[in-house]
Amino acid sequence: MRVANWRRDTLAILESAEYRRLLGGTVIWWHCFYMELVVLGWLVFDLSSSARTVSLVSFCRTLPLLLVSLFSGPLIDYVGRRRVLIATQSVNLCSYLALALLLWSGRAAPWNIAIVAFCLGTAWAIDWPTRRSLVPDLLGKERMVDGLLLESFLTGFARIIAPAMAGALIARFGALGCYLTMAALSSCALSIIFPLLRGAAPPGARPFTLAVLPVVREGMRYVRSSQPILAVMLITLVMNLWIFPYVSLLPAFARDVLHQGPVALGFLSTGSGIGAFLGLIAIQLLRRRVSVGLLFVLGTGWLCLSLAAFALSRAYPLSWALLLCAGMGMGGFGTLQSTIVLVATSDAMRSRVMGILVLAIGGDPLGQLQIGTLAERFGVQATLAGQGAAAALALVLITTLLPGVLRPQEQAGEVA
Repeated sequence: MRVANWRRDTLAILESAEYRRLLGGTVIWWHCFYMELVVLGWLVFDLSSSARTVSLVSFCRTLPLLLVSLFSGPLIDYVGRRRVLIATQSVNLCSYLALALLLWSGRAAPWNIAIVAFCLGTAWAIDWPTRRSLVPDLLGKERMVDGLLLESFLTGFARIIAPAMAGALIARFGALGCYLTMAALSSCALSIIFPLLRGAAPPGARPFTLAVLPVVREGMRYVRSSQPILAVMLITLVMNLWIFPYVSLLPAFARDVLHQGPVALGFLSTGSGIGAFLGLIAIQLLRRRVSVGLLFVLGTGWLCLSLAAFALSRAYPLSWALLLCAGMGMGGFGTLQSTIVLVATSDAMRSRVMGILVLAIGGDPLGQLQIGTLAERFGVQATLAGQGAAAALALVLITTLLPGVLRPQEQAGEVA
């Protein structure tokens, strides 16, 4: 019965031609993103042999989350979600081509890679809330959860395929071949979503600079008034400070702890992708019987503890299995995080609240600096194990102080 319901819901949301375009472009966009995580870390580590340098470049990649996130919501509302989506996808394409040109000319260095990474991060900080905010526009709130889950399922394949593909491309053609492939994929995504411009509303009538600060303050007050939304924001901040920066340490784990090369590095990330896919299946089976808030908290805790265990492993098969376990929690985190926030938020506040969520994700650049510095001093294993344990404790504290996150339906209606 559940399978039949899932097929019926999937066929219903795929009746929207515009949603199909958004879905196709988004899956390719995430494919490029997961390839980028592998090639960027490996390239910078290969040039510098320094985990701290990798973390600094990753810091530049994620710094825009802090700089533009509060203003992304008003900007998206003013310019229009569809126009913003086309613009940010164009920036991604140009950035991949710029990195390919630097590698082809032999001028690639950590400092200029960091500049291009900053441009990619700026685009992501605006792109991600735009894509998520556009889903209810195309499907309506009543079918939004099914749309987000379908996107996550298909993105799960990207998480499995993309890292292994990136590792194989690096081993065979070098980082240049990998970035050229990403540029080709990005151009395909742009061509898929470009027709969405036909339904774009005209830009806002008021000057953007005069409206932004009151709008930002209103969004912050709105977040503070809701326990589920506030808890999700705080948990997101913790995860981006102490957990998600672990990706920048994977090249060091692969080469110095597990004694492996770029292909094995790609398969480490593939293990996480397989786990994320399994986690999404579990959510689909449980979401009609268990509160999405409880699933969100349990999955996040599982992720923290799995990464702490991964940090202590020196055997490649065990490390791969532990990253698979971590991926199960990570796959649910992204979907349930957005689900709780979007369902609990009014349509008028949607873009602003999603922009504030990007601000919470903006803890990542600070986390990149912290994890790189601590890894240089204490080693990558002790650093990641300590931060995994600290994040698990913080999760317990936030849930205790803001228990409304366990029951978001009581404020927002039934999610499923």
